[in-house]
Amino acid sequence: MAAMRLSNGFEMNVEVLRGIVPADTLLIHGNLASNNWWQPAINQWLKKLPADNSESFRGRLILAEWRGCGLSAAPKSRSELHPGILADDYLKLLFELEIKKVNLVGHSMGGLIGLFAVMKAPELFERLVLLDPVGPRGARVDPAKYEALEQMRQDRGFCASVLGTTIYGNDFSSPLFDGLVNDAFGCAEDVWHGIPDALQQINIVSQLAEIRHPTLVLHGEFDTTLPIEDSVFLAENLGRARFHELKGQGHSTNVENPALFVNTVDDFLFQLH
Repeated sequence: MAAMRLSNGFEMNVEVLRGIVPADTLLIHGNLASNNWWQPAINQWLKKLPADNSESFRGRLILAEWRGCGLSAAPKSRSELHPGILADDYLKLLFELEIKKVNLVGHSMGGLIGLFAVMKAPELFERLVLLDPVGPRGARVDPAKYEALEQMRQDRGFCASVLGTTIYGNDFSSPLFDGLVNDAFGCAEDVWHGIPDALQQINIVSQLAEIRHPTLVLHGEFDTTLPIEDSVFLAENLGRARFHELKGQGHSTNVENPALFVNTVDDFLFQLH
């Protein structure tokens, strides 16, 4: 991983992995998360590599952490956490990496950030996979949720117990989960309330039909974090999308069942099967 200073001055933590997938693909993580949420899927992609991948697997996996998450710089204010501003950071990153076309995979809040990026620069994107995304009408956050977020911010044990509910069948003793908790607990202070604040201002329903990119919207059957109905609605209102329910999965199939996640992504983005 390495910090990249974008043209707007933001220090973004970026990892570029070469020779793992057939085409350039941007991965955008969710709220209170980091690039580490993609590690189980990366391990699965590595397992699937053919003995000689020199010709067919020339794409790059681009992982980058948004403001206040992982090792990226913190926002200067909560107003910087609007998904449109976060999307601008990713667009600047793609420009500085000289990427002309890229697939996009976004998880949870990363799915919504991805939609803003596509609306702003549709010419840059090929295909989209949105995994349990925040819906196009944002989310209403009641005072009790804000109180829980504040407790998570201050109490690592409570943070772990809540975060564990976003991973169906989670192994609370695994080193991976311990690292994910550390990443969440280490998020910048403004993220904890800034993201809920931003989500209460979002409604992009009227713009969805303009997004004509082939899109696969995935949602876990047992996701208790975001309603499956929002993903169904999203797929129905995008220009060229289809919805697929992931049976037996929760909010984070990329961690819960990376083999299923990677096979599903490969089939849609790269037609590998």
